[in-house]
Amino acid sequence: MKKQTDLGGQPVATEIVRHKQKRRINEEVVLLSIFAAEWFLSEEMHYTDEYRRKKCLEKLQEILGGPEKPGYLQKRMNQRMDGILDRLCADFEDLKPKDILIFCYGAAGLTADLSARLAGLKNARAASVIKSRLRKRFLLSDSPHAKEYLALLPQKGCRFGEEMLYLHNLKFRKKWKL
Repeated sequence: MKKQTDLGGQPVATEIVRHKQKRRINEEVVLLSIFAAEWFLSEEMHYTDEYRRKKCLEKLQEILGGPEKPGYLQKRMNQRMDGILDRLCADFEDLKPKDILIFCYGAAGLTADLSARLAGLKNARAASVIKSRLRKRFLLSDSPHAKEYLALLPQKGCRFGEEMLYLHNLKFRKKWKL
């Protein structure tokens, strides 16, 4: 392992590095872990499918946001991206909560189908229409942040599953020469 140093050039103990890495991994999977725990608890308690579905949707919307209120995803995006959602709402005052949800889901790489289900839309096409309209508004806007919004709203969405992981991983790796 390469010897890591702090800002002062002093060596950092491997245990400290691993602790920081462990904390980062925990932060990344904590919400998924909470969701899984809720799911398994509902299985053990032999709740009805309807009740289990309701509880799982509540937890998903708490994490990813939904029609009733924003979730952890929106709060985290706003914190980590220097108030981007606050700027978006200020630049486009007439945006509906569903528009903002679809913007966030698109930025997070969710599919149109999943975005529609989480936002309470009829189908994936409705989510795609909202994304297209947002893209068009950003292109025609004189907002100084328009390019930033466009960068977060991809032209083409990903498919979930192995295909998405495969394509995502290829983006950041050098391709092998044959």
